[in-house]
Amino acid sequence: MKHLPRMSLLATATALLTLGAAACGSSSTSSTSSMSSAASSAKIGGSVTVWAEWTSTEQQDFLAAVTPFENETGITVNYTGKGSNMDTALNSAIAGGAPPDVALVPDPGELNTLAGEGKIQPLASILGSLTSNYSSAWNTLASHDGTLYGVWFKAANKNTIWYNPAEFAAAGLSSTPTTWEQLVSDASQLQAAGVTPFSLCSDVGWPIADFWQNVYLKTAGAADYNKLAAHDISWTDPTVTNAFTTMAQIVGQSSFLLGGTSGALSQLYPDCVDKVFPKAGTTPQAAMVIEADFVVSEITSNSSTYSPVSSPTASSTCTADPSKTPCYGFFPFPAPSADSANASAVQGAGDVAMMLTKTPQAQALIKYLAGPEGAEIWAHAGGFASPNSKVPLSSYPDPVSESDAKGLVDATAFVFSLDDLQGSWESDMWSDMKNFVANPSASNVSTIEATMQSQATAALGH
Repeated sequence: MKHLPRMSLLATATALLTLGAAACGSSSTSSTSSMSSAASSAKIGGSVTVWAEWTSTEQQDFLAAVTPFENETGITVNYTGKGSNMDTALNSAIAGGAPPDVALVPDPGELNTLAGEGKIQPLASILGSLTSNYSSAWNTLASHDGTLYGVWFKAANKNTIWYNPAEFAAAGLSSTPTTWEQLVSDASQLQAAGVTPFSLCSDVGWPIADFWQNVYLKTAGAADYNKLAAHDISWTDPTVTNAFTTMAQIVGQSSFLLGGTSGALSQLYPDCVDKVFPKAGTTPQAAMVIEADFVVSEITSNSSTYSPVSSPTASSTCTADPSKTPCYGFFPFPAPSADSANASAVQGAGDVAMMLTKTPQAQALIKYLAGPEGAEIWAHAGGFASPNSKVPLSSYPDPVSESDAKGLVDATAFVFSLDDLQGSWESDMWSDMKNFVANPSASNVSTIEATMQSQATAALGH
């Protein structure tokens, strides 16, 4: 799932998710019970229409995940993948009087908007005890004015930096950094060893925004992050300046970036991933790429021989040659030592299921999506993480995807991607971020911050 512009309502979307003990039990829970606890075991029959943004492999994985539901209930799931046009397509269908029965949208803002307009159905009485599968924080994020309207089926972890273990080994690095200072130091060691540290994704600007948002979250913390997302903090605030200054320790070192500054600014997604985890016949050109967990699908599609590893020393056979025994891994985006309290805060995204028509079929599907079985099937297939506390970590197919999901479970706070919450000025924000990478000097940062403050005020009205 790529990071694409989405219109969002700030009030709900910027809620701080403090993930508590309810989410932490997933590692020891086994999902072996029948789905009849989540949806009636009676043969209901009929059909349910479902829309989400998933296409291609993700569409196939979702359909596999709901196959047990279809088999047990006799309900046919008629699914349509809308891609990046999901929100627009859904609003048009609602306006035309022909919405799907169930829709999964990629942000809580759309849920909040539709709930406020009375376009979706409340779920608490339908789900009953299934609401306990999610922490109160996730349920709050799926609520409007205290009423539950959604089920978080899929989540994305953007608190990830992906690295090629063979390139780390070539530079003599036997571990991954746990602090920002160590990340900068490791980048220097890689560069000194003749290995370019970073393949920076730039595209139209969203990967740089993801990078900056991770820096801001780790330096300012989740509370200020949510205030900035809601524009309750000015873009000229010292916390914003500190994030730019911190990020400049990497993007301001052109030798750290593949192709230098100009090369970094021209790199599209997923080409930037391919430079670290290339296809057979080529070799890596950089050691790390900073992006969300969805990069795994690109890595594994480049060569079937890529193996996930939990650390640079987990496999001594990792090679740089993707036709032999290449490996991949990630480490959590690190916080500066002085901001260690923010180390476990996670930036991410997700897909929340909503019910637009209250039919027996739609109710049964919502209950199924709130249970663990469908999520466990997709988790086993890969490319998926669930915030459902009843989905066991053992469902995930390898140590990398298990660690990825555990990062969501263990997060002390979860925040949605800030740029996705900016409405009409999101694309301007992306351009501002590219402007920063082009010239990360203090004087240019001041100019950029003033510009962003003006753009945010104009777009958000305050």
